Amino acid sequence: MKPIEIIDIDVSYGAKKILEAITFHAETGEILGIVGPNGSGKTTLLKAMSRIVARDNGEIRLDDRDLDSLGHRELARRVAVVPQDISIGFDYTVREIVMMGRHPHIGRFASETVRDVEICNHAMRLANVAHLAGMSVHEISGGERQRVLIARALAQEPKILLLDEATSNLDVSHQVEILNIIRELAGEITVVSVFHDLNLAAYYCDRLLLLKDRKVYALGAPGEVLTREKIREIFGMEMLVRPHPLTGRPYVLPVYLQQRDAGANRRVHVVCGGGTGSDILHLLHGAGFAVTCGVLNILDTDYGTAMHLGLPCVAEPPFHGITPESLSRLRGCLENAEIIVVTAMPIGRGNLDNLRVLLDYPAKPVIFYARGRTARMEDYTGGEAGAVLASLEARGALRVEGAEELLARLSQEGSGRD
Repeated sequence: MKPIEIIDIDVSYGAKKILEAITFHAETGEILGIVGPNGSGKTTLLKAMSRIVARDNGEIRLDDRDLDSLGHRELARRVAVVPQDISIGFDYTVREIVMMGRHPHIGRFASETVRDVEICNHAMRLANVAHLAGMSVHEISGGERQRVLIARALAQEPKILLLDEATSNLDVSHQVEILNIIRELAGEITVVSVFHDLNLAAYYCDRLLLLKDRKVYALGAPGEVLTREKIREIFGMEMLVRPHPLTGRPYVLPVYLQQRDAGANRRVHVVCGGGTGSDILHLLHGAGFAVTCGVLNILDTDYGTAMHLGLPCVAEPPFHGITPESLSRLRGCLENAEIIVVTAMPIGRGNLDNLRVLLDYPAKPVIFYARGRTARMEDYTGGEAGAVLASLEARGALRVEGAEELLARLSQEGSGRD
């Protein structure tokens, strides 16, 4: 028996069809993510599942019972909803807001019991808002208010939790904090959540439902749904889709094809390895740069990316150092390059020459690229690699963070050489 099952439903707003022939179910204890472009019906689907909007036809079943057969209080004991945000007009305390989640369980003329208080206290601890219990909801931050709404939903003791992009307006630290809270509940309740961020959806969800043009376009594990072809078809963007090095789940990066002319065939050599260069190789190739790379191990992810894109690449077999022949080919790439980009890759004795050879080209602009402030080159050479990096920086090598900054810097360097 499925906790929630949607069978061939249609939903319209007036004469406009919003959802059409939607069929799927959620498994007990799973996190099911709903993704899709704006206007695809994600929020409307969630509203239909909570009976906020009426469906034209089809069935919605909770534990094999028709949704319409449930009274309002019984429905509220089974399903809790956390919206993107909520306007609270009165000066309620956090505890009072959370206690509202117990209303479906308290008789019309009854008062809250000791058990109700214990459940609310537990919900506040789960959502990390117990320390805010006595504060007004108008005195806390947006992230704290979202956690309060989650605590209120948990106080309902629902079997199903519906989240309508509940973290989309928060900064990344609050997004992760709230989604970690939700994930810790997996197994106890079934979660169905609308996501705007595909990477968060891929990381936190067991399965994804992808909507397009009012219909279900794909349903399955994140790796089955978030493919480059499906993303291109649905969102009209060229994206790089790669397995996350720690989780194995997919994560997506824009290839910035809209900046196709940024490179204007300017010649860039990329020093990379360990998978640190794949997104940059896609980025620069898509932006119109003439890219070379290496020296790389032929089993390296970056080598596979270079071959997929058809980029000239100097490569060596596994467990094989950089030979004089490869070093000579590398020098040819460097001599031809106008700009050199070095990623935050791991450096050992086997690939140290990739860095050391750059000291022989003092006139070549060098850019150190890191995807985020915490990304740093891992030095396994006893400090030799660090010494080379310091020398290159002393000569004027620049550090950039993120793809947009890299493209902007490459354009400046190129313009400066005209």
